[in-house]
Amino acid sequence: MTCVSVYPFYRKLGFRPGRPDLLRIVLREERKIATMPGYRTPVRTLRKLATGHLFLELPGTTQEIWDRFRIQNIGFAVQRRIAKDHAGDAAVARNRAATAVADALGERLEAWTGEARRTFEDFALVLAPSSPDLARWTPGEKRPPSGSFAPRLARRSPTCSGPCSGTRSFGARS
Repeated sequence: MTCVSVYPFYRKLGFRPGRPDLLRIVLREERKIATMPGYRTPVRTLRKLATGHLFLELPGTTQEIWDRFRIQNIGFAVQRRIAKDHAGDAAVARNRAATAVADALGERLEAWTGEARRTFEDFALVLAPSSPDLARWTPGEKRPPSGSFAPRLARRSPTCSGPCSGTRSFGARS
């Protein structure tokens, strides 16, 4: 079984795992790579590394600031805000958030339909508390170079179907 990995490339750029257990594995693998010519990290190890986030820490930045970040905490915060500000009514919260963010960004909400509309509403639930700040953005900051957000949000990207499906992104093959 041969394993080809681009993981060392990411490490050289400054990426590191956010979980201490995965960092220990990476450091162990780096020692092996340095001392054993021709060594290849096993697929099983790459799958283990794929279970955690990678963070980019550039020189001069605070180290380990993202280590406690968990994406689900954003969802929990949105749920608390829906419960507190909208009496638990998610539909009302989605509509109000989408309207506030669309207004702040100068987007026409009624032009959004289907999957693009749902994606915008999901995104708006996270951005809504910042909508007063969004209103102060310059026109260039409000729009990606291609124009409206709609085309970008409407495109579907591949999704992960399980914790080990990300091993291909490390360039692993067996």
